[in-house]
Amino acid sequence: MRSLGMSPTIQELTGYLKGKGGKMSFADFLEVMHIHSRAENLPNEVVNAFRAADPEKKGVVPARQLRNLLQKWGEGLSQREVDNIFREANVSNNGTVRYEDFVKIACAPVPDYY
Repeated sequence: MRSLGMSPTIQELTGYLKGKGGKMSFADFLEVMHIHSRAENLPNEVVNAFRAADPEKKGVVPARQLRNLLQKWGEGLSQREVDNIFREANVSNNGTVRYEDFVKIACAPVPDYY
């Protein structure tokens, strides 16, 4: 589920497996993915995190600060990966980024032609 963009907790995974008797068919997996995707709203959670760190409620974050967050926190993206994300989202390194727009772009499904 994590490789498909979901973030289930260990308790949630255990509950899903327990509900299916410890074994899960592909159809069961698809059902669980559907249920979990409706419960989890990752873009909204990320925007809310940005809002919490935006005391002036301007809706923007400096690009340098965003770069630092992407490289130092969580998975710790490489400079090249951040450059690719910034290029895709049309972010300049010296400006500010409207975080709601950035999250929409960053959380969008990857086209299958990549």
